Amino acid sequence: MAQQSPPPLGVRVSPPRIAGTTHKVQRRKVKNDTTSSQIINHASHLKNTHMNEMRKRKRDFFNRINYGYALTVAVIPALAVLYLLQGKEPIIPSKTSTLYFTIAYFHFTLLSFTSGYHRYFAHNSFKARCSFVQYYFAIFGSSIGLGSIRWWASLHRAHHHFTDDTERDPYLIKRGFIWAHWGWLIKKPKIVTFYTEFMEQEFPKKTEAPVNEALDNDLVYTQGNMTRNDYDENIQRLLVWQEKYYYPLHFLTTWVIPIAVTMMLGDSFAHGLLYPGVLRMFACQQALLSTESVCHLKSIHVSIPSQPFNDKNSSQNCHNPLVTLLTYGQGYQNYHHEFPHDYRSTASPLAFDPTKWFIWTLDKLGVVEELCRTPADLITQLRIQQQQQVINRMKSQLNWGTPISKLPKITPTDFKRIIASSSNKDRIYIVIQNIIHDITPFMDQHPGGVPLLKASHGKDATKAFYGGVYGHLTAAVNLLATMRIGVLDVGNEEEVWRRVVREEGDVDGSSGRQMQLYRTAEAA
Repeated sequence: MAQQSPPPLGVRVSPPRIAGTTHKVQRRKVKNDTTSSQIINHASHLKNTHMNEMRKRKRDFFNRINYGYALTVAVIPALAVLYLLQGKEPIIPSKTSTLYFTIAYFHFTLLSFTSGYHRYFAHNSFKARCSFVQYYFAIFGSSIGLGSIRWWASLHRAHHHFTDDTERDPYLIKRGFIWAHWGWLIKKPKIVTFYTEFMEQEFPKKTEAPVNEALDNDLVYTQGNMTRNDYDENIQRLLVWQEKYYYPLHFLTTWVIPIAVTMMLGDSFAHGLLYPGVLRMFACQQALLSTESVCHLKSIHVSIPSQPFNDKNSSQNCHNPLVTLLTYGQGYQNYHHEFPHDYRSTASPLAFDPTKWFIWTLDKLGVVEELCRTPADLITQLRIQQQQQVINRMKSQLNWGTPISKLPKITPTDFKRIIASSSNKDRIYIVIQNIIHDITPFMDQHPGGVPLLKASHGKDATKAFYGGVYGHLTAAVNLLATMRIGVLDVGNEEEVWRRVVREEGDVDGSSGRQMQLYRTAEAA
């Protein structure tokens, strides 16, 4: 039997199999890929984080909805409009008496808001002498569905204080038209604490009005029987009372009264709810909300200037008859933001302003007093200042030449040396009013021709420029100013000093005639 040769070194030889026996084959364990596991875990963590964030956003979204105002400014009006679009009812009431009542109630309630909520409570534009006027403002102003006096007037004051502030302006137009029109009502602000503190600062809630306590309706607020503190305390009690019963008052003035009066006029329950109730409320809301949206969009105005008093914020004077009607005469927001205490929307006596006419009528009836009216001189001053700012911005973009106060002094000897220099033999230098001008760039365009200019080279051409040869006008003077290169120092600076004062404003200090102390045009 032949012997088997031994296996080579390094080669593993399996033991021989014996019949009837089994052998276990061990598989080599493969270690888990730690990198893949980490990636999977990280992706799972990101997914869970994203889902939690989505749930939190959804929860915060529903928590920030102001359901009360969403109902009065969005849901109920939308249902009424959809009902009309289905063709079940005409847009205008078919019964004449209902139409007249709807129009009258529209003006009656809207004036209670524009005169009361806005002018009286938010801006103190006048003083009420009778408490029934205050109650009229408080009760029927609630029929608009824009909140209590304390809440709405506080946010309106915040809008005036922080116009266009990205954090504190409640009607911020930078967040878009929808936000400035509806969004701020439907969605609660993120800085609720700030607005709560601001409301407490503007309209402190110190005393609680008893449930059934009413102010004396026969009380007349005069200097003889009531102090200023008593007057303010009565207003404070009224605001607390109105805030406490805002929703019952809103239900009374938006649902009960319109339905009752309409049915008394022989029309149906549904028409009373629809026309003088919901649609009237919706129309009033659009007139008021448009002032904070439409009148803060710069693309809406149709006449220039639309910011005659201040262009540092988004408020606009909308000189558009349609916008004026839409906003019930409150479209002059640029004026209103500068003069918020004025009981008028604008100083123009011909402007459509029902609120002004209504307050003026109440004053003539003796139920209000101390109407705030901005002096005409103050209005004119601000208008001129704004026009001057616009002019200054336009002037800053134009070439007016080097200011005289910035020009170097050149003695007659140095001037002669400059003229005689071979490097300047092709240039033309002319002196006018002791100012040296290099008119070389303009010599080919001069109507009088180059020979006329060369004849004045290095000489004083003041008389020739101002009428000796041709009387140049302002345009020529402005063009000449762009060619200044220096001041000819002849020892008499009186004429030059006068020009500096005329062009650049007055000078600082008692030694104003010293050229070093002249103010620049920019500083002036």
